[in-house]
Amino acid sequence: IFTHHNSLDFIYSGSRTMRQEFHVVAQRLVNILLFLTIDTKGFIQHSTQISKFKPCAMSSLADELSYRQPNKKDISTCFDIEKASYPSDEAASLESLTYRQQQASPYFLCALLDDKIIGFVCATRTNHFEEESMSTHDPDGSFLAIHSVVLEESNRRKGFASAMLEMYLDKVQTENDGSIQSIVLLAKEHLLGFYVKCGFTVTRPSPIVHGKELWFELERKMVRTTLNEGESWFCKSEFFKKPYPDVKPYLEEHKLWVLEMRKSGHCITSGYRVDGSGRPGGGGLMFLAAKTYDEAQSVILKDPLVANDCVDWVLNGWNSQVGDIEIR
Repeated sequence: IFTHHNSLDFIYSGSRTMRQEFHVVAQRLVNILLFLTIDTKGFIQHSTQISKFKPCAMSSLADELSYRQPNKKDISTCFDIEKASYPSDEAASLESLTYRQQQASPYFLCALLDDKIIGFVCATRTNHFEEESMSTHDPDGSFLAIHSVVLEESNRRKGFASAMLEMYLDKVQTENDGSIQSIVLLAKEHLLGFYVKCGFTVTRPSPIVHGKELWFELERKMVRTTLNEGESWFCKSEFFKKPYPDVKPYLEEHKLWVLEMRKSGHCITSGYRVDGSGRPGGGGLMFLAAKTYDEAQSVILKDPLVANDCVDWVLNGWNSQVGDIEIR
């Protein structure tokens, strides 16, 4: 009913202009709902799961592509492809592409056909997916924000874009040490289907203003952030039982262990408590998801701080009464 203009006229009786605007918003809302609810072909993973990439349909021509990171001399070629692919008020500048190649080179990948660059994907890391943060790169950012997925016009509709994005996502997932929580991007309405088929989920119309058209935010989770069906939250609290110099080497092992657990699909986060002045000393705190107390305890016993008898610790289940937890 929301896509039928005459029906909308019964719902909203304002001016013609306002009704037209309402029609557009309603149509876009329906499109979002459709993308959020399609699951019959396995295109969308539930938001509590790590997204497992499902390749889009690709032609055999895609096998002819090779990939590499760009060097300084390649950026002018990338810029030519960029400005031919976006309106002038949306295309990245030569300076922006140069910055991304210099500062975020692990996340800049070119596709080549017969040793010639025909397209690229580039991104930067950030802790906040917002307009101000998209012009800089934070090497420790928990979000990987994709800025461009572009191909030469003569090489479009051949399966190259799907192949290029698949290769990029595969590379990021393989190299991720658990510190990248999600891959995020902006897309216009007509490209939502492409990204959904490539493992992304539409989250909302974006408040980010980029050019004149409405953009939508999409996300592909890299680590779990909430409970799976049948799981509960568990909390481990701890205090050092040895002098800090004796514990310090195992603290580094602990951090690496948590990162590896997150990378392998566990929903877990770890940190320490501080006082009102931000000084540590309140002890460590860890939240993790598990189906039973015994399962949670078996995980805790593998923690280097516990296995090397560095801490006195207590494990408790945590039952939500008001609200819930989503970790980062």
